Amino acid sequence: MINRFSDEIKQAMRNKDKKRLLVLRSLKSALMNLKVELMQEPSDEQSLDVIFKAVKSREQAIELYEKAERMELADIEKAEILIIQEFLPQMLTEDELKAEVDQACVELDANSMKDMGKVMKHLKEKFGSRADGKALSNFVRAKLAN
Repeated sequence: MINRFSDEIKQAMRNKDKKRLLVLRSLKSALMNLKVELMQEPSDEQSLDVIFKAVKSREQAIELYEKAERMELADIEKAEILIIQEFLPQMLTEDELKAEVDQACVELDANSMKDMGKVMKHLKEKFGSRADGKALSNFVRAKLAN
């Protein structure tokens, strides 16, 4: 994954795309820090976790900028998220998530809020980082509350 970012950084430098270059360098830096921390090359899953954290931190910044009515800064963060999302796997849509939640509840015979942990664990193992945990939790909660 680090090599891919190195190649992308070179391409951004050739294209003189300063915004993209800044984002790519920050991601590569975060991955290099993880590599040093682990004292070995991070796995793809660990690398994806770092990239997801970068998206999440930018989403939080967007919320704060919008509350402070600083839309120009929020727009910068949104543009950075679009660049970062190029390196993430295709996320499941809401309809796909709802269908999977329904299927998991049937498979696990889950019918009350006591079963939420069991359903969440099953779905997280099945989809990993392809499913947004917050949305997944909301769908499971809505399904089991009925």
